[in-house]
Amino acid sequence: MDHELKEFGLTENEIKIYLELLKLGTTNPTDIAKRTGFSRPYVYDALERLSEKRMVSSVQIKNKIHYTATNPQRLEEIAVNRLENIQKIIPQLLQLKESNQDKIKVEVHKGKFVYKTLLQDIIITLKKNDEVLVFGIDDDILLNLDININIHLNLYFSRILKLNIKERIITKKANTIPKEAKTSTYRFMPKEVMGNTAFEVYGNKVAIFLWGSPNHLILIENREVAESYRNQFEILWKNAGDK
Repeated sequence: MDHELKEFGLTENEIKIYLELLKLGTTNPTDIAKRTGFSRPYVYDALERLSEKRMVSSVQIKNKIHYTATNPQRLEEIAVNRLENIQKIIPQLLQLKESNQDKIKVEVHKGKFVYKTLLQDIIITLKKNDEVLVFGIDDDILLNLDININIHLNLYFSRILKLNIKERIITKKANTIPKEAKTSTYRFMPKEVMGNTAFEVYGNKVAIFLWGSPNHLILIENREVAESYRNQFEILWKNAGDK
């Protein structure tokens, strides 16, 4: 019983006072102090807190304040009212959460294995039937960077195949196309258009690659930035060739 009353926000001492009030009926703080062993000043403070929590009510008898415990049957009504009040503010709480999601989060990674970091993040981030947009990734460069990249790519392709995640990829002409990329659609542009940068868009994230020594991966999480890159990709996709 004490555990359930604690869920109403009562302390152990407040519970003790509330239970004594149930036994005594309407009584004064002095009697409560005698029954509980608490000092009268403490009892007065506790009764004020219980009153704020709607667990007790007060009445004046012969110019003295007496207290009565709330009928236990009303506790259910109090709980329902609290739930209704919480439900009223849930939309506002969700708005606060969404506004926080609109903030820009940026991570910077560098080194030989940054692409493996991206593959892992895509798998964690995306859900079934999502899409990845890729511009400028050079599989030949990836193969030269990390001799184990094929292992990571195979795991990645296997995962996105199970989730039916589609890829649309714009890469340079004559670039190697992994045979495992069964959910990927390719289009091509001249090598000169690609340069030494590439980007991928997935979910609310954008990954930007800077090939060099060392290689850099910039991960940006922001809905508006992701939409901007998606729009840019669609323009490039329309102008890219099938071969």
